[in-house]
Parts: sequence; C-alpha cells; structure tokens
Amino acid sequence: MTRTLKVMLAVLSLTALASVAQAAPARAVAQAGDAKAAPAASDAEATDADAGDDESLEEAATPLTDRIRDLEAKLEQTKQLVTGRAPRVTVGGYIDLGFFVPQGDGSGIIRDQGNQYFPEFAGKYGWVFLGDILAPTVNSRGEVADLGDAAGVDRFDSIHSGGAPGFIANEVNLTLTSALSESAIATASVNFVPRSGSNFALGDFLDVDLAQIEWMPTQSQKTSIFVGKMDSVIGIEYRDRKAVQRFGITPSLIARYTTGTALGVKVRSKLGPDDVVVLAAALTNGSNTTEQFHFYDEIDTNAGKTASGRLALRPPLPIETEVGFSGSYGAQDRARDSNGAMWFFGIDLQMHAGRVDLKGQVLTGAAPGDPIDDVYGLKLHKGGYLEMDWMLTPMIGIIGRGEFRDAFVWLGDPNAPGGANRAYLTKSWRGTGGLRFAFSDRIVLKAEYLHNGEYGGIPQIKNDVFTTSLLLIE
Repeated sequence: MTRTLKVMLAVLSLTALASVAQAAPARAVAQAGDAKAAPAASDAEATDADAGDDESLEEAATPLTDRIRDLEAKLEQTKQLVTGRAPRVTVGGYIDLGFFVPQGDGSGIIRDQGNQYFPEFAGKYGWVFLGDILAPTVNSRGEVADLGDAAGVDRFDSIHSGGAPGFIANEVNLTLTSALSESAIATASVNFVPRSGSNFALGDFLDVDLAQIEWMPTQSQKTSIFVGKMDSVIGIEYRDRKAVQRFGITPSLIARYTTGTALGVKVRSKLGPDDVVVLAAALTNGSNTTEQFHFYDEIDTNAGKTASGRLALRPPLPIETEVGFSGSYGAQDRARDSNGAMWFFGIDLQMHAGRVDLKGQVLTGAAPGDPIDDVYGLKLHKGGYLEMDWMLTPMIGIIGRGEFRDAFVWLGDPNAPGGANRAYLTKSWRGTGGLRFAFSDRIVLKAEYLHNGEYGGIPQIKNDVFTTSLLLIE
C-alpha cells in the first residue's frame, strides 16, 4: 500500500512539473542544456493519450520499484528544465551618497617655506611639504577634500572643494557575477564617479576595480585560483575596501599601500579543520598601492613582477581570532627597469566576539625611487591602526579607530647638484569615531569624524573632517 501511494504521489508531482515546463518558453529549454528533458515530457503525454488495456497490462507487469525509479528520474529532468530558466549573470551594486565638512582649505599638507621647521633639508629639496596629503579623507574611495597647492606638478584633484562643505555622489557601483561552471566564477566591478569638469571637459570618470575569474579545482573548493584584476593579499583591509563592505566610511592611513587591485594570478588555500591555516600567494604586474597614490601602475613598464603572500593562523581559542603575516617584493612601480626593489611587510590581527570586532595592522616598507624616470622614493618607517566595530543593537553600531603613519616620500636625487625636486615628510596620527545605522540590509547610513594630528616637530594642520555616507544597496 505504501509503495502504491509513492507511485501515485510521484505521478501527481510529475504532472504538475510537466505543466510548468510546457508553459516555459523555448529559450528556457535551450538554457537547460539537458537533451533528456524533452523526452520526459513526451513520455508523460504518451501515457495520457494511450491509456488502453494492453498498456495497463504491460505497466502492471513492470516491477513497482522500476516504475518509481523511472518516475523520479523524469521528475528530476523536468525540475532541471524549469531551473534552467534562471539568469546566468547576477547583477548587483550600490549607490554611495555623502555630505562632508572639511577644516581649513581641505588639504592635509603645508609647505615648509624657507625650511623653517626642518633646516636640514635646505639645499637638498626644492620643495618640502609637511603632513599627510591623503589624511582629510571624505569617502571609502580614499578621496580627500582637496589636494592643496602641490607647486610644480599638475595633479588630478577629483574633489577639489577648497575647504567648502558639500554634497557628493561618491560612486555608483555595478557588479556582475557569473557562474561559468560548478567550480568557476567570473566577477567584474565597475565604479562610476561623477565629478566636476572644467574647460568644457567632463570631470566624470569610471574605474574597473575587479575583473577576475576564480576557479576552485578541488572537490572541497577550499583552494581558489584567481586570474585577472583582483584583490590584494597584503594585510586585511582589502577585505572591506568597498563602501558596502566597510563598517565605517574612511580607510586607514596605511590603506594606500595594501588595498589597490592589481593584474596577475593568485592562489589561496584553506587548510586543516575549521580552516585553521590560510595561505595566499600572488604574482602581479605591480604592487597593491592605490591608484591615486604616487606608486601605482596597472600596466608594467618593466619586466619585473611583484610577488606577494600571506600566512594566516586561526588558533582554536574561546574568542574567534586570526593572526596574519604578509608581504610583497618586486620591481618598483613606474620604473622602466627592474633594478630597484619595492617591498612591504606587515602583521595583522582580527578578533570577533558577539557583536564586537577588533582588528589592526602594522606595516613597514620602502622603495628607492628613480630620478631618471621621475619615480618617487619611499621610506615607510612604520604605520598602523587599531579599530573596534561594535553593533550595539541590530540597527545601531559604533566605530572607533586610532592610527599613525611615519613616512618620507621624495622625488629626485638629493645628492645631485641643485638637489631633488621635492619631499613629503609625514608624522601623522588620527583618531576616528563614527556611527552606523542599518535601517535594512539595503539602506545604511554612516557618519564619521576624523581628527588629524601631527607630531615630531611638524606644526598642527587644520584638516579635520566630518563626513557621511548613505548606501543604497541592490
């Protein structure tokens, strides 16, 4: 009696699914890619049309288990026909709108006129600037309220507010994801950035920050191979570099060295129970500095490539913890030869307990520069941050971050006759506090106040920033 019920239920289910499949357009059948699905529907129709005595006798002679198996196979075929109608490309993205209020002229640097503060640089550099050019950040892109008067160079100042408060459409993002197979995924991310134009030229621009294929060749899918323009493996901040990923709004002072996307290949593998060890390695055209900084290049001008890697350990502790060690080494970005090496090394930490996340990173690095090719040199003596993200309620969260950056950037040869072109001396610290309001998973409002300060003999610069971000997420 039980098996008879199973047969009756299977027939009823098959009839319902077949009705749905017949209503689907012919294109759905093609997308299903299963040539066996069509005969399944035809068999069902033939059964209904030729229900005679001879057929009933023949069916009765067939073992009941075989009939159940046959009906289950037809059900699965019809299900594949229906599910084949799903789109092959998933479209996502977001809109990031904001309002910001900068201090002073919106710039993070001042000129050491006449080497008043650092006389030891007299005769070695034509211009000496103090402070951090990227400190007065107003959005997750890392753009600043104003780049200030750089003297002697022509830079693209994307916001160029001159210290005025204002509304801003930070970016409109379009993300396309496609499952090429059960083990391969293609991803592309494009940012549309509306900005002011001048002299009859549009200021609007776009950038492609991701264009990659991820292949997971193992059955466990714990190993991924990436090809294309992809995320960094240095540190942890690249994980929340986008506005929708970041708990707060602004990136850290050292994000410029680690969150840029580069072209190349990458391998990542998770090992052991609960992924206790994570290994990642990449070979790319250049470093993972951000595009608006002095050192980024997307297409190499030299034969040397940059190798980078990260080792992460997740020990079995009462509090979810991850400790990481990462670094990169390769030919200097923008140089035409591979003689000068550009490198970074850092240690990072993440902890998660309930509604609280604690994360931090320290970083050091250097690049020799190249006076012949007008390539900047770098001494990142040290830099780092410690951040706490706390969701007080499912709707309201707070962020607190403390950070510093001690670096020297120069252009030219200070020992050449007449000295080098310019130098930027940074000894900066920053305290950031903010709020996060998650009205839903598609509407999030964030606000931050950034207090920027200087130390080590550099005068205080008025470059604090209040900024907001309204995210509308698809």
